[in-house]
Amino acid sequence: DAMALKTVLKLNLSKFGALSVEVQKSTIAQNGQLGSVFFSGFFSHCVPNAPIRRTNHQRSKLMLVSKKTVYVGADIVTMSEKAPKAEAVCIADGRIECVGSREEVLGYAKAGEYDVVDFGGGTLYPGFIDTHSHMSSFSRCLNQVYCGASLGSIAAVQQALRDKAAASDDEWVIGYGYDDSGISDNRHMNRHDLDAVCADRPVMVVHISVHMGYVNTIGLERLGFTADTKVPGGEIVLDGNGLPTGLLLENAIIEASGRLPVPTEAQVRESLVRAIAEYNKKGFTTFQDGGLGINGEAEVFLRPYMELAREGRLNARAYLQLLPSEMDKLISLGVWGIGNDHMKIGGVKYFTDGSIQGFTGALLEDYYTRPGYKGALLWSQEEIDEIIIKYHCLGFQVAVHTNGDAASESVIQAFEKAVERCPRTDLRHMLIHAQLVSDSQLERMKACGIIPSLFARHIEVWGDRHAAIFLGPERTARMDPAGSCVRLGMPFSLHVDTPVLPVTALGSMHAAVNRISDGGVLFGGDQRITPRQALEAYTTYASLCCGGEHDRGRIEPGRFADFVLLDSDIEAVDPSGIRDIKVLKTICGGRVVYEA
Repeated sequence: DAMALKTVLKLNLSKFGALSVEVQKSTIAQNGQLGSVFFSGFFSHCVPNAPIRRTNHQRSKLMLVSKKTVYVGADIVTMSEKAPKAEAVCIADGRIECVGSREEVLGYAKAGEYDVVDFGGGTLYPGFIDTHSHMSSFSRCLNQVYCGASLGSIAAVQQALRDKAAASDDEWVIGYGYDDSGISDNRHMNRHDLDAVCADRPVMVVHISVHMGYVNTIGLERLGFTADTKVPGGEIVLDGNGLPTGLLLENAIIEASGRLPVPTEAQVRESLVRAIAEYNKKGFTTFQDGGLGINGEAEVFLRPYMELAREGRLNARAYLQLLPSEMDKLISLGVWGIGNDHMKIGGVKYFTDGSIQGFTGALLEDYYTRPGYKGALLWSQEEIDEIIIKYHCLGFQVAVHTNGDAASESVIQAFEKAVERCPRTDLRHMLIHAQLVSDSQLERMKACGIIPSLFARHIEVWGDRHAAIFLGPERTARMDPAGSCVRLGMPFSLHVDTPVLPVTALGSMHAAVNRISDGGVLFGGDQRITPRQALEAYTTYASLCCGGEHDRGRIEPGRFADFVLLDSDIEAVDPSGIRDIKVLKTICGGRVVYEA
């Protein structure tokens, strides 16, 4: 039987700071887990699929300001079926109070003190919700060297790294974004290329896929990586003489990144503030940091996230997903699933294959230009089953990286076993990328309550290379099947996996609507979606992925006052011009966090 509890807990966490937590009311469900729990002070429990309501006691305790603000002068697209369009919206205390005609909303506001903000044009939408990126990794990239395809050659990449080395006394010289198939050399770098940058200073460059990277000779020595080093789920690539080439694959580059010098807490805080500001510029008011622990221990970022939230400097709402090893540390402390309106510790992020453009994605059929080679899973089926069943039965959301269709098949099988073991489909599990899932796989995902988050800009950026090198034209046309999701009536989201590609919502929507490659080729016309459906993927559907369907994603009373003001109506412009629409203003919790 369920039983009520009332107690006070004092958690002294040397790594994360001391938290004073009062459990006001809770129930233990039949499966032995805590039901709805409300914490006073900094944290409030993150309950999936439960509406968040602040009581009068909480309002007075937080001393919230009651003055209202009325927004007018823009076309308001609510993304709500109840009232799709509006002329005005009234907010107070960071939440929406009234939506409707100008007359109705001003009439409501006149009951108290209020201000009127006239936007003077544009279209107002709910704030965009990022469902997969790596904010912590992106924040570190801001202090690193861009080594992308636009540089054109390995020689240009080397020069950019030399310039950084000359201007910085950092222990390591680090670059990101190298794309071997996108530059004139058309090859991976090796340790000798980076030795030519600095022979007496460690150098690392991360591939654009983030699933591999390159290290020079002294860097390999600092990392302790030799020809005999074995990394589970990764590889230190050797040359014909049995020596490391400098190319590190999958978990090898993740482990290498975790061994880099740890930035100070102040450096992390300021880098996060800068990184979040870049998201605000693109209209985002919520982001997911997928896989804390990729750059070392999650604590390096958890405490700064918490402190920024406490200080009111977290200008977008953070939903944090941790690697299994890092989540297990929180489970041992009993602090998983906690957060407040601006930061929540969500689920687990797990990798099962690599990247298709790196030939490390796990495919059911051979790579187009490599007969007999399909790539491989990073883990055995038994290991994948164990992880997914474990966290599903604990009640965690599980977000799993799958690029190839073999990886997706393996993960779907594991979720089917998990749902059979512990029947529930409400945890908002996710397949991240799910690039080659078939309609039959999507149907099975829908039955398990799994949401696909699609990397639609793959068609735009790599589509021509996928068709010519990695997959061939037929499979390329099937990639990122948003159209199939629509036909099957299942929710899906879109993302660009920043820092893999620059942060954008409008560019991602553009790619999903048009599906035109950089070379001008239409791949998969039947997988195109409408601008409205692309909007849903960044608002209403996206809200599901962070358990926020009751407090964000629509402009409705009671929800967060999170908005993005654009200079044009996404549904009114020519689809070929969606990416050219400008963000004029971003508002999070009633505060302007970006203005053009």
